[in-house]
Amino acid sequence: MRRRAILLVVCVALTVAFWALSYWPWFVEHVYARGVSFQISRALSIVTGLLPVSLAAILIPGVVLYLLVPFVLASVRVLRGRRRFLDALRGGALRTATLCAFAAAVFYLTWGLNYARAPLQARLGWPEMERPQDEAAVRRLTDEIAALADELVAAANEQYRAVAGSDDLGRASGPPDPSRAVDASFDEAFARVQRELGLEPAVAVPRGGAKPFPASVLLSHLQLTGFYFPWTGEATYNRVTPAATLPHTVAHEKAHQRGIAREDEANFIGYLVCVLSDDPYARYSGALGAQRHLLTELFARDPARATAVRKRRLPGVQRDLDLANEYWQQYEGVASRVSYAVNDRYLKAQGIRTGVLSYAASRNLLVLFARQRGGVLRLVPRDGRR
Repeated sequence: MRRRAILLVVCVALTVAFWALSYWPWFVEHVYARGVSFQISRALSIVTGLLPVSLAAILIPGVVLYLLVPFVLASVRVLRGRRRFLDALRGGALRTATLCAFAAAVFYLTWGLNYARAPLQARLGWPEMERPQDEAAVRRLTDEIAALADELVAAANEQYRAVAGSDDLGRASGPPDPSRAVDASFDEAFARVQRELGLEPAVAVPRGGAKPFPASVLLSHLQLTGFYFPWTGEATYNRVTPAATLPHTVAHEKAHQRGIAREDEANFIGYLVCVLSDDPYARYSGALGAQRHLLTELFARDPARATAVRKRRLPGVQRDLDLANEYWQQYEGVASRVSYAVNDRYLKAQGIRTGVLSYAASRNLLVLFARQRGGVLRLVPRDGRR
C-alpha cells in the first residue's frame, strides 16, 4: 500500500506538471507535439501494430477485472468478518485512485496535451471564420456553403460511378477489393496532405495500421464509429458499420494517431486523406462524409436550397446514406445517450467548449480551405501524383 501511495503522488504530480505546461504554447507545439508525443505515440503504434488484434480490446476488460476482482474478494472478507469495512474501503479507494492517476499521467505524456495546441487554422495561418454582421454577409456565406456542398455531391457521384460502374447498385456499396486493408493507401495520402497543407513533417511519417475492434457491436450500441487509444497508440474502428462511412472513419482515427486531437480537425484531415488516396472507395467515403456536414449547415440556413442540392445525389449514393441512417437508428437507446454524455464531458474537460458538437465544426475548415484555393475543394496533389 505504501508503494501504491508513492505511485499515486508521482502520477498526480506529473499530471499537474502537464496541466501547467499546457499553458505554454511554444512548449506544447515544438517540444511536445512535434517531439515527445510524436516519438512516443509513433513507437507505440508500430510496436502494437505488430499484434494481429487490438491491444485496446485486451486492456479495457483487463482494467475492469483489475478493479472488480479485488472488490469482490474484499467484499467477501468483510462479510465474513475477516477484514474491517473501512480498511477495505481505504484499500479499494487507493487502488482506484492510483490507477486513474497512472492512466491520466500516461495519457498526457503520450498524447493528451495535443488538445492544447493552437487550432489548425491558426497553425496554417488561415483567418478565423467570421460571423456575418448583416443579411448580405449571411447570404454570401450561405451561397458559399451551397456551392461547396454541390461540389461535394458531384464528387461523391463521380466516385460512386467509378466504383460501382452505374448510378445505383440496388444495394449498399462496398470497396472493390474487400480483402485489401481499409487504410492500405493512407500512409501515402497523409504524406500528400502534409505537402498540400504545409504541416509538420511528422504528419507524413507512417504509423501502425488501423485495427477493427473485436466487440464492434458494442461500439454500435455506444454510437461509436471508432476511437483512438493513446495508451497503445492504436487507431481502432467499428468494423460492422456501413462500408460507405468506414474509410473516412479510419482516416479520422489515424489523424488522431498523428497528434490531431480536435474532432473537427480530425474530420477535416480525414476528408483530405480520403480524397488524396489512391483508393477510389476511400475518395467516395471522404466526399460523402464532408458533404453531410455542409448540407446539415445548409439545411439550417436554407432548407429549400439544401433539398435541391441533396436531390442531385445519385440513387446509389442516397441509398448508402439512407442505409447508414437506418443502421445507427436501430442502436439509439440508453447506452448511446450515456456514451454521448460521457464523450461530451470528456471533450469539454480537454478544453473543447462545444463538446461533441465540435465534430460538425469541420464544415468551417472546409470553407476556409476552399477559400485558400479559389473557392473549390477538388484536390490534385502538388507534385501531380495520385
